Amino acid sequence: MNKKELVDLITGISLMLIAGVILLLPTFKVNDLGFILKTVFGFYALIKLTQFILILKEKDFESLFTFLISLGAFISLFLINLTTKNMVLILMIWMGLMCLIKLKKADFYHDKKNKMWILRLFILFAFLTSGLLTGLNLYYEASVQTIIVGFFFLINGILDIVDPIALYLMENSK
Repeated sequence: MNKKELVDLITGISLMLIAGVILLLPTFKVNDLGFILKTVFGFYALIKLTQFILILKEKDFESLFTFLISLGAFISLFLINLTTKNMVLILMIWMGLMCLIKLKKADFYHDKKNKMWILRLFILFAFLTSGLLTGLNLYYEASVQTIIVGFFFLINGILDIVDPIALYLMENSK
């Protein structure tokens, strides 16, 4: 496994661990969705910035763009009134911009005539579906909101580790 794949894998696992912590929060009666989203987007931005710095020589800007979008979502959560409607709006805008990044990555693979573009489109579709379902279901009670957000970021973390694992398997099958 090369350095980029290893960093991508560790990043995805880190995001899954954060989601696991979110899923445990209702057990400890921590159900403040605003606090949870601020924390998640803050850690998400920090992890993606670290990922970009570690793979700077690869000239892959996906993690930089993800950092910028997550930082924007993090900052906007401090600037607005934290109603459920506003938090869903920020989550949907973040998700839409993330879909554009994932679509650009699929296009990158398609331009290189790499079959990974099909997998990246599947990842995009799965991310979009889980994001839309998350946004539509954030109007329940606080503990349910926390679990829904936790599952969304868990799915996102799983989808992030699919790419480096698939690349590794493709390299070793040759």
